[in-house]
Amino acid sequence: MAGRCAVAFALVGCVWSLAGCGGGKPVAAGPQGTYDQHCARCHAQAGQPGGPGIGNAKGPPLSDVPNRPGRSKEWVAAYIRDPKSVRPDAKMMPAFKDTLTEQQINELAEWLTTKK
Repeated sequence: MAGRCAVAFALVGCVWSLAGCGGGKPVAAGPQGTYDQHCARCHAQAGQPGGPGIGNAKGPPLSDVPNRPGRSKEWVAAYIRDPKSVRPDAKMMPAFKDTLTEQQINELAEWLTTKK
C-alpha cells in the first residue's frame, strides 16, 4: 500500500512540475497581459486569442468600449473593481478589486477606453 501511495505521489509531483514548463503561451506585459489573463476567457470573441472556437463569448466584446456613452476611464475602472457599485443589476461580471492591483485596474481601464 505504501508503495502505491509513493508512486501516486511521484506521478502527481511530476505532472505538477511539468505543468508550467514551456507548455503555455507567454503572457504579454501590461494591460494586454491583464486582459489575456483575466478578461479574454469571457470577453474575447470567436477566433480571437482566448475566445471560443465558434459562437459568442459570455461577456460582450470590449473593443467598442470607447464608443459607449458614459464609459470614461473612471467608470470602467470602477466597473472592473466592483461592477455592482456602478450597475446594481450586473450579474455575470465578477469584481476584481481583490484579484487585480489598483495599478492593473487603472491601466486596463485606460487601455480599454483608448482602444480603437
